[in-house]
Amino acid sequence: MINTPIRATDEITIPYPAAEVWPVLADFGGYPRWWPKSLGIRVLSGGVELPGTEVEVRPFGGRPFRCRVESVDVPTRIRMRYFGGFIDGFGEWLLAPQGQETRVIYRLEVNAHGWLVVLLSKVLDLSKLHSRSMESVLQNLKHVLDAKQPCKKESQ
Repeated sequence: MINTPIRATDEITIPYPAAEVWPVLADFGGYPRWWPKSLGIRVLSGGVELPGTEVEVRPFGGRPFRCRVESVDVPTRIRMRYFGGFIDGFGEWLLAPQGQETRVIYRLEVNAHGWLVVLLSKVLDLSKLHSRSMESVLQNLKHVLDAKQPCKKESQ
């Protein structure tokens, strides 16, 4: 079978400690509320424990795929396996604390299968396309965290 590698690393520095970022990333049930609608994320299974949680992503104009949480290192790493359909490989969330800030990184290492993907990769940079989507995800993550902060009254 024909494979097309898709590799990307995307990141943002968020002005909150990892202890505040982790609960949002670990709450897969909350993803549909803050992930872009164009990615069509849906939680298929999950529970108290993160390992085994499955989500389906149905990107607008693209083919659906699934990923499952394979391992977790609280509060710094969530590793997922992409499977089924046309894509397989790994993705992971990494949190790198930097004082009162946190560097949030999403790393993707997958192979897409089939002739259609090969043809698309000739005209589109699939890694950059993924990064464009993740830029929105990362910005939305920051907005969710901003909204959780208590309002600060201006001093008069």
